[in-house]
Amino acid sequence: MPGPGTVAHVWCRALADGAAAPGSVPAADDVEWALSHGERARRERLRRAQDRVLYTAAWGLVRHALSEVEPRVAPDEWHFLRAGLGRPEVQHPAWAGSLRFNLSHTEGVVACVVTRGARCGVDVERMGRPLALHRLTRSVLSAGEQREFDLAPPGRRQELFYRYWTLKEAYLKAIGTGMRFPMTACEFEVGTRNPSLRSLAAGPEHVQYAFRQWPVRGSGFLALAVQAGGVHARAPDVTVRVHATGIGDDRSCPALF
Repeated sequence: MPGPGTVAHVWCRALADGAAAPGSVPAADDVEWALSHGERARRERLRRAQDRVLYTAAWGLVRHALSEVEPRVAPDEWHFLRAGLGRPEVQHPAWAGSLRFNLSHTEGVVACVVTRGARCGVDVERMGRPLALHRLTRSVLSAGEQREFDLAPPGRRQELFYRYWTLKEAYLKAIGTGMRFPMTACEFEVGTRNPSLRSLAAGPEHVQYAFRQWPVRGSGFLALAVQAGGVHARAPDVTVRVHATGIGDDRSCPALF
C-alpha cells in the first residue's frame, strides 16, 4: 500500500526527439543497449519496422525511468516477471521490488510512470486516426458521459472522447482489471484541472486514486492514474513529477506534451 505523500514519476517521449536533454530519458535510438536478450528476441518477432522501433523505445524508456528513480541499478540490470493478466513487475533486484511501473505507447509516442508501492497506470493516445465515435462511445462512455458527449459541440466531441478514453485506460491498468471491467461502469469528471472519478466503479477499495491528464503535442492526450492512501483518506495525496527540462511538479508539459 502507498504511504502518505505518494510520488509518481512520469515520462513521455516522441520518437522523433533528438539527443536527450539533461535530466530526461534518452531518445529511442539511444536505449537499445539496455534491452535484455528476451526483449530483443520479442522485438525481432514484430513484423513491421515501426513496431520494432516503438517496442525498443518503450522498453528502453521503462529501464531508464526505473534507473532515474532508483539510480543504484543500471538500466540493463533490471529483470521483470509477468504478474496477473501479464502485467510486468520488477523481479530483480529483489530489494527494489516495491517499485511499480506502467507503460503506454501509440504511434510515435511512448510514456511511462514509476512509483514506490503505489498502483499506477498510464495511457497515451494520438487523435490522428479516424474513429467511428458513434459506435465506440457505447462501449467506452457511461450514461452520464454519453449525455455530456451528445451535448458537446461537434467540433469538440473527438477531444472529449479521447479525454474519457485515456483516463479509463489508465484507471483500469492501475487497478489491475484490464478489460475484464467494462469502461462504461466508471464515470469521470473531466471539466476540472485534475480529472476525478465520479462513480466508484470497481468498489470502495479503489476510491483513493488521483488522476492527471495533459494534452500531447501533435494532437492527443496522456492520462495518469495513481493509488493514493487508503479508503479513509480525505483526499488523494499524490505529487506528480514530470521528467522534462524546465518542467516542475504538477504542471503541464509544453516541451513534450
